[in-house]
Parts: sequence; C-alpha cells; structure tokens
Amino acid sequence: MLVACTTGFDMSGERIPPPGPEWGVVIGSVLVHPEADQTGAVPATRNPATYSFDVVQIQPGDPDGTRPYAQQYELSTKSGEERPFVSRLRPGQYLVRSFHKTSMAGLGGDLNVVFSVEPGEVRYVGRLNVEIPFSLSRGKDYRFRIDNVRAQTFSLLPKEHVDLATGAMDSPMQVRTVQTP
Repeated sequence: MLVACTTGFDMSGERIPPPGPEWGVVIGSVLVHPEADQTGAVPATRNPATYSFDVVQIQPGDPDGTRPYAQQYELSTKSGEERPFVSRLRPGQYLVRSFHKTSMAGLGGDLNVVFSVEPGEVRYVGRLNVEIPFSLSRGKDYRFRIDNVRAQTFSLLPKEHVDLATGAMDSPMQVRTVQTP
C-alpha cells in the first residue's frame, strides 16, 4: 500500500476495502535491475542493492508536488526483485519523481512518470521497469519503461488483495512529456 513518507509503501497484507467516493486503489509494481551485458546475461549479485522511489500527489497549482502540503510517499525495492504494491489513495494525479540507490548518493535519476487515482475505482498502473548500467561509466545512463505484466504482478499479490485485482482496469503510468516551468 502506498503510505505517507513516514512509513513508505506498505504491502503488509492487510485487506483493503473496495474503494468508495473518497478513495481509489492502484495496483502496480516496480523492478530495478542491472542491464544485460554484451552476451545478454544479467549479472547476479550476492547482496542486492536497495532502491527507493519518490512519489508525490500533485495539484494543478503544484505540478511537481513541491509545496509543503504535498503528500509524499516512498517505495523501496531490492535490485532484481519485482516489488508489487496495492495502495488506497485519495483521488488525483501522482508523480513518480525519481529513484535512487539508498546506500550510494548520486546513483539514481529522475523519472517524471504520472498516474491517476479515480474515486471508487481500482486501477492497474503497470510495472515501472528501471534498467541501470551494470558498471558505472561516463555518459551511460539508466533506462526505464512501463510494462503491462498484469498477470505476473497479480500473481505476486497477497491473497487478501485478489478481489481488488480481479476488478482492476488498466490505466498505465505515463511519462510526463511536458516539463513544468
């Protein structure tokens, strides 16, 4: 579940009731992994790194969610592990601002991906798939895409969320192309 920044996105397995007029539910996942090498193999790591995604609710007068009242959220995941989330949120637009490696300053980047929460609806927003360079090199950056892997993501959800998942409509995250002033 997406929860305010103090506790992060929580997938505790607690049952989320069907959304009503004051709430919506989003289901999705994130995956951070090293890019494949020249042979197509993805290098294995003994101790997967932890990455954090910064998410904020945005408003028409605050399109980047920088005002003090903006509700902020955080989602953490380990490299190579798809991290599903089921979140009960207030209706509106949400911005996945950026991601970063939690143990290393500077490794990460901007994402500028948005998704919508509608009152009374359950939406599948897709999987945010981030590929990072296996080794740091000048001029080589991370890449990301949004995948519709609905069945795979839903198979990772706790049984408490199956009812919500079966009624979810597809509403994929979108890369925000218009930069805000």
